[in-house]
Amino acid sequence: MSSTTISIPPSTATVSVTAFDVAEDPSKIVIPAVFFQPVLPGHEILHLPIFAFLIEHTPTGRRDFENASPAFIQSFKSLGAAMPIARDIVEQLEDHGVDVNSIDAVIWRYVGRDLSKFPASTDLVYGAATATETCTVNPASVLLDSDFAGRKSVPIKFDETSFEIGGFKAHDFFGDGSLYVLDVPGHLKGHVCALARVTPDSFVFMGGDACHHAGQFRPTSTLHQCSPCPAGILEATRRTVSAEHFTPLDAEGKTQVATAASIAMIGAFDASADVLVMLAHDWSLVPALGPFPTSLDAWQAKGYKKQVTWAFLGGVEPRLCIQPQACPSYFLISFTPS
Repeated sequence: MSSTTISIPPSTATVSVTAFDVAEDPSKIVIPAVFFQPVLPGHEILHLPIFAFLIEHTPTGRRDFENASPAFIQSFKSLGAAMPIARDIVEQLEDHGVDVNSIDAVIWRYVGRDLSKFPASTDLVYGAATATETCTVNPASVLLDSDFAGRKSVPIKFDETSFEIGGFKAHDFFGDGSLYVLDVPGHLKGHVCALARVTPDSFVFMGGDACHHAGQFRPTSTLHQCSPCPAGILEATRRTVSAEHFTPLDAEGKTQVATAASIAMIGAFDASADVLVMLAHDWSLVPALGPFPTSLDAWQAKGYKKQVTWAFLGGVEPRLCIQPQACPSYFLISFTPS
């Protein structure tokens, strides 16, 4: 890799990654200000995409689905949030010509999705630290008995391995270096991300809910080495942008040392010219990568990284982009429950 800070074992094995936006129309996804702090003028409401990823492993023919559908919808309703989904991920997969019966596994980045439309033959993969008690045991749980009934559960036991990539404990999912599931603590217990090798030397980092805005892990001094900030943006933000005002929070609204550490390590991946970082709810990715679904296999050749790296600073979605002219002295956004 081009970055000396991340060491990934070499391999010629690859997977194919297709990104879906479960929301389809992010403008209809309404998240009130209660989900992040501090609240800045003009940032009272957020409209977010909800990315999901189809991962196809050619040598085995396996298809795995990195689940990115909205969690905790019921709790959102009480807060005035709205997440209308016209066509769920199963319907979108079928529209894309993928038979849901061909999905070998669903990888939960964290708990919260109804799996009832996936056949019992689809395994459920998750971090072993995930709380898996259902609502019949714990009324506050968002999990249903049907999520697990008749289905093989595959908890990844990161505490039993010393293998790491970029500071995160890693599980070689297919055993050939094409896909790694990473233990990324902080958002919720058991939260995982995925690192997919789409060519022998380029990768997609599926960041899930490790954070919710690119300004939480950008900029860094090493990022400028592979993706220099355009001179106009750099000059405009030189005296008005600060990276000291926001503390990352977990899904319970508590400051977590683990969250901050995870975000810093994601920044190291982002600083590599060979890694495209995709958060589950990053609106700044939509104009460059859409319409969805879209293949990410040739992201490097298509120049996606250059298009998206600095998009979060302005010109995409006013509620999400921190524009120095409108919001002096602010740079990072930190969210509470997601």
